[in-house]
Amino acid sequence: MRIRVIAATIFVSVGPLVNGCKAPLENLQVVLARHAEAMADVDEASQERLTKYGDPILGEQAKTLLPEDVLSLTQARSIAVRANPDVHAAQARLQAVAERIVEARSRYYPNISFAHNFTRTFHTPASRNRLSTSLQPIPFVPSDVASNSIAVTSLLNAVRRPLFGLIDVDGDSRPFSEHSTAFSSTWTLFDGFIREAQLMAAKYLHQASAHSLLDVQRLIIQSVDAAYYQVQLAGEQLRIATADEVFSRERYEETRKLQEAGRATSADVDNFRIRVLTAQANVTGAIGLRETGRVVLAELMGLPLAILPPDLALSPLADETKAEMALPDVEPWLARAMRHRPDLLQLEEVLKSKTQDVRGARGLYMPTVTASASWGFDRSETLRYTIDDQSSAAGMEVRWELYTAGRREALIRGAQSARAEAAAALNRLRLSVAAQVRRAIIDLNDAQQQIRLQRENLITASENRRVVRAGYSAGTETLNRLNEAQRDFITADADLALARIRLRQAWSDLRTSIGTNGTDDPALGGP
Repeated sequence: MRIRVIAATIFVSVGPLVNGCKAPLENLQVVLARHAEAMADVDEASQERLTKYGDPILGEQAKTLLPEDVLSLTQARSIAVRANPDVHAAQARLQAVAERIVEARSRYYPNISFAHNFTRTFHTPASRNRLSTSLQPIPFVPSDVASNSIAVTSLLNAVRRPLFGLIDVDGDSRPFSEHSTAFSSTWTLFDGFIREAQLMAAKYLHQASAHSLLDVQRLIIQSVDAAYYQVQLAGEQLRIATADEVFSRERYEETRKLQEAGRATSADVDNFRIRVLTAQANVTGAIGLRETGRVVLAELMGLPLAILPPDLALSPLADETKAEMALPDVEPWLARAMRHRPDLLQLEEVLKSKTQDVRGARGLYMPTVTASASWGFDRSETLRYTIDDQSSAAGMEVRWELYTAGRREALIRGAQSARAEAAAALNRLRLSVAAQVRRAIIDLNDAQQQIRLQRENLITASENRRVVRAGYSAGTETLNRLNEAQRDFITADADLALARIRLRQAWSDLRTSIGTNGTDDPALGGP
């Protein structure tokens, strides 16, 4: 009973510790709260962006967040970064890496284990008989059992021998059982600072995974912007094609009347009929482009079956603001990108982790010191342990590998090569980020110039069409001249719409290139 009480006490003490280590992390806030120390080096802006949009949600939950009438770009971004499956996957990776910190910290503590061994021996060779004695002439029946210890052993040997033969040359075929129950503990006291390196490497990987989550959000926001602008561009194209159809139909009806009056030919009527059909084809194409953009947007937002409600409209294309038409300076945006771009920060943390791997590999040159202890019971035949069956032991081991045939050197060189690769990848990404920022500003400048020129071109084309239209009605202008004026007007209007969308896309690309995740920094300017 005493033994059972001791065993139960140990299980009660150790059980919560074991179960606590396996408690799952449920959401991002729990991860950040549990591993605040690991996230201490992450800047405050990244911490804010990590928790800006709240917990990830599923598609059905995302559907309930949709507005009733008009979906703004900000709302689309907010839903996408919470419901997109890529965000869920990135958060799962963050939770998995966070648990590696707990795993690395566990190496500082002793391990406690329980074991019970049961052995059933069916045949024992004579050379390993537990009760055999040296081969010497002994009487078959002892003369004095009470006073002669040799006689006692002889009697036991006689009992264990088979009925025929004085010496058991074939061993003992009588089966017997052995039971061993023990609690054991091992504690690594020193391992050449390998544990410290592994813990720091896990912390750096956790920070890298946090930045990876931010980078996933950044890319999703960029994709949402592109899909949203595609729908807006399709809306502008639909407006232009519809207006072209109305204009061509009016000219068609007017030309038919002129034909009846003998002032126009059937070729003139067919000309406007062709233009009506062409405009209708453009209307169909614009509708298809709009619906495709809505499907892509719904997919990015994680909506069930990638469907936006048919009655849910998107915001129309607004007029450009003064801030949108101002050209930003390259250097502040470039400096911001180098400091806050999530994928850059991710590779920097990976590089730090690889540096710790090198440190851990070098720790193999140092000795390790391990303490161990055990307490348990050992008994033959039955499990009825008594106090006389208990055993306990404690020890300490110092192990120092003096020669490993080059294994340690190879591990160090491999870790150094991995670190060099990470450093090269970081330098390559820095060049790519700088190029992305500069390209975005070039595209932004081009879009701003295009808007100014195409807006003026549209005014001129509209006035020219008005004059040619009046002249055609009066009979002073030809059909070809009217077709050309209408074509110039439609082209100018479409080019202006495209330039306006390019301006917004350029601003989105610029914000994405510096890693602001759709937010604006007043110090940098911009819309």
